[in-house]
Amino acid sequence: MTIMGLNFYGTEFFRSPSNSVNNIYYGELKNGIYDEIEIRERTDVGKTNIKDAWQIDHRAIFKFLNDLEGGNIQNSGLEIVSFAIKRRKASELNSITLHHLPFVNNQQIVYTDYTQPNEDLVYSIVPIAENNLEGKNVDVSVTSDFVGWWLVDKKCDSILGFDKAMESVGNVEATLNQGRVVIETLSKYPQVYYFDKEYESFSLSTVIIPSEFERSGKSYEKILNTFIKDHRPFLVKSDTGRAFVCDVSNPRLSSPLNTWKNYDYGVLTLDFVEVQSVDEYMAE
Repeated sequence: MTIMGLNFYGTEFFRSPSNSVNNIYYGELKNGIYDEIEIRERTDVGKTNIKDAWQIDHRAIFKFLNDLEGGNIQNSGLEIVSFAIKRRKASELNSITLHHLPFVNNQQIVYTDYTQPNEDLVYSIVPIAENNLEGKNVDVSVTSDFVGWWLVDKKCDSILGFDKAMESVGNVEATLNQGRVVIETLSKYPQVYYFDKEYESFSLSTVIIPSEFERSGKSYEKILNTFIKDHRPFLVKSDTGRAFVCDVSNPRLSSPLNTWKNYDYGVLTLDFVEVQSVDEYMAE
């Protein structure tokens, strides 16, 4: 039986002939004895009853040995040991690797990306063979559309949203700090020189609203332990599409002088200084 793309081209290897059928989206095999089924992407393969070895365009081979050989890994069906989760912007060709997940047969892959920018993105699931060879990727196109500024620890998948305010939402003023030297001269005007240093700095504020069984002071301590006391760079992203890798410092908490259960909140403010490029941070 030969199926190319979504079209059925007949049962050449069986006794009963059949006409071609176009636009197949679902198929079911039953009431028969099947030795092996292979699925490939190419449509120019020859019509032969000789079993092919693994090729780059293979999507799956079913040998009915209580397992499934899938993922089109090259080199004669090497065992799949893991999956790589990759991401790229829809306008770009190069992907970054977000995570590696071990392969578990018949287990659904669930992965949450907290580092995504507000962009049209393409995520890829890539099978990895036992010799670290990558197979054919499966792509999923998505559109990210979040609101506000977010502090993200990609190492521990911890996030802090700067998306709450007591009155007006306010503005974020980011300052571009450049390497700049002004030298006074004997003439009317000074000389100004620039060098390579260039980074942004800004402050963000949000309202801490504790859970039902927690006070705002406890929530503040958790934020300090997660994002301040470790002294690691963290990702800061905004709904404008901008993203920075920053050192986080100088935490301030403003809270009412007297609080009770329904009036227990705090306004958290943090300072940020850009210390690394986003591409370098995501590649680590």
